Amino acid sequence: MSIKEQKADKFLSKRSTNGVKDIPATLRRGLRMNNTQRRFALTISTVLVLALIFIILFASGQANNTVVANEKAQILQEVIGAERIEMGKKTIEMTQEHGTKYIDGKRVVMLQKIGQQKAGNAKTYWLTACTEAEAAEYETGLGKDKKLIQLDSRGDLGLYITLAKDTEVEKCLKAYDKASFFQLSNKNGAANLEGIPAEYRETMSEMMNELEFVNFGYNDDKAVRLTRGSNTEIQTAADQRNAMRLNRIIVIVLLAAAAALFAYGLKSTKLAQKGESVRRTVTLVAAVLALILTVGLVYTTVQVSALGDKQIRTGELTIDSDVARGIESNPEADNSGKYVYTAGSGKTLRTVTVSVPETATGKTAYRTVLYVAVALLALLVFALLYFFRYERDLGFPVFNTVLLILLMFITLYPVLNTVAYSFNDGTDAARGGIGLLPRKFSTKSYERILNDPDIWQAALISVSKTIITTVLNLFWTGMLSFALSRREYVLRKFITLTMVLTMYVNAGLIPSYLLISQTLHLRNTFWVYIIPTMFSCFNMIIIRTYIMGLPDALVESARIDGAGDFRIYWQIIFPLCMPVLATVALFVAVGAWNSWFDTMLYIPTERKLDTLQYYLKGKLATAGQTSNLANSTVDAATANAAFSVTQRTVQCATTVVTALPILVVYPFLQKYFVTGMALGSVKG
Repeated sequence: MSIKEQKADKFLSKRSTNGVKDIPATLRRGLRMNNTQRRFALTISTVLVLALIFIILFASGQANNTVVANEKAQILQEVIGAERIEMGKKTIEMTQEHGTKYIDGKRVVMLQKIGQQKAGNAKTYWLTACTEAEAAEYETGLGKDKKLIQLDSRGDLGLYITLAKDTEVEKCLKAYDKASFFQLSNKNGAANLEGIPAEYRETMSEMMNELEFVNFGYNDDKAVRLTRGSNTEIQTAADQRNAMRLNRIIVIVLLAAAAALFAYGLKSTKLAQKGESVRRTVTLVAAVLALILTVGLVYTTVQVSALGDKQIRTGELTIDSDVARGIESNPEADNSGKYVYTAGSGKTLRTVTVSVPETATGKTAYRTVLYVAVALLALLVFALLYFFRYERDLGFPVFNTVLLILLMFITLYPVLNTVAYSFNDGTDAARGGIGLLPRKFSTKSYERILNDPDIWQAALISVSKTIITTVLNLFWTGMLSFALSRREYVLRKFITLTMVLTMYVNAGLIPSYLLISQTLHLRNTFWVYIIPTMFSCFNMIIIRTYIMGLPDALVESARIDGAGDFRIYWQIIFPLCMPVLATVALFVAVGAWNSWFDTMLYIPTERKLDTLQYYLKGKLATAGQTSNLANSTVDAATANAAFSVTQRTVQCATTVVTALPILVVYPFLQKYFVTGMALGSVKG
């Protein structure tokens, strides 16, 4: 112990009553804190870390929500009054009531989203540059009821758009040598201008650069979907954001390494032996490196936020809508900040109204708070290490507390995020950005799962299967483990070796299937869940090893008193094996509860024997099909009306429903996860 540490011990021995108020004086004197001061400092440090983490999450979420709200308002303002191109019953039409809409010097053209056409009608948008007379000829060449809609013009040359099949365009190109079409894939791009005649290319490029396309679509009566970017642009924005997130993770890892180096420089005895200058040099280098990395952490966080805003602007936005059926109305914008459009035809005709969201403020303030909190969180860790540098453990209670809190959050965040998605409206959840709390609360996903009488039959099968499997597995495995743990049993090594070999040399799926379904005739019976799972060699080894660690004197004294093997096991060994049996029971129960493959393999036709997991797997697939139908049809009356649920929300709700029973049972088994229950059983 150094002279300084000896003085610190002497000081603390004299001031054993130091309270919380003496912490500043203690730090100024470079002395260790007593237990009271240390506990108080740990509490305050933990509260500060948790508060900063909460501020980071809250500020990030509020800033993202502000960006989304403003983008919704902006894109709908662009749509209101924009020229509209949408597929009708036989033709496409552009409504002219709105006039021309200019946004930032670009005229907005609202298109029905590519891939949203009615099923079986593989039409896409095509652009061409031609004169008015040529446009009339091309309309004839494309076929009956085809129209070329003029988007812009330069002198006699116009930029036209049409909705047609590939075969119709090929037919027109063969009929007119001068004809030139290129496909519009969600949004125009420079690469799409290839193939345009040289005399038209420059003029056409100018017209294209003055156009902005907004892709339009809707899900039944629930929401309108609008995007500005093509699939490639949306994916590129997402890739850029993910790449910057990876860079931020790398910076965090390096920052943790710098913290470890900083702690090593403060406390290492090896560095102290080399001289105080070496220790200070290492500590200073770590501190400077940490400062640089903290700046890098803030920079990468800023870039992630900026790329996130870009992704929101480029990607898909969903806006809630209201519907009035049986009212004929052309798409129009009224003076109340609402956009009105018609959907469907005939009996399914309805007028849908979308209100323009109000713009929100505070993005800059929230982002500033986010960046400051990120920097403070990084600096706080180094401050705690420094202020606890005179503690015997270098403040590792603080360091471990912070580290365990972060690990706890990393572990719990996916769970809480899954719960938040399960309670969120599906249409709103489609745009992502949900954290720990649902953004738009809804129980539709749970209603979708639970409002089916078949689910309760499946739940009964799963509960019965889990309970019976667990009880029988523990009974047979425990009894055999006790028998093989007795050293007086001659064949115990041979039987153990034979069973262990089955863990390494397995016959495979096909022989197992033939044995269970054809030899044992368990196919389409409830016993297929029970008999193949009544014994586990791995569990047997665990229980056997635990029993062999119990004192032999317990068994010997019981034999002297006249107890047989069966009584010894149930009255002596079994109670002492509660910890390992509880652990094995949890393993078996979780495996039996989560299993669905055995149902798919051995219960092909008897639907009354479906387990809950297999049943919910089918519901999940159905939800995915419904979601795909909603995303691929314009006449959404042909799709399921429940578009407030999506595959993601149903998947999360399914995860919660299936995991909840295990989470309820686990606390009752946790008390058995202790060792040393046999200590003190034998005296002398």
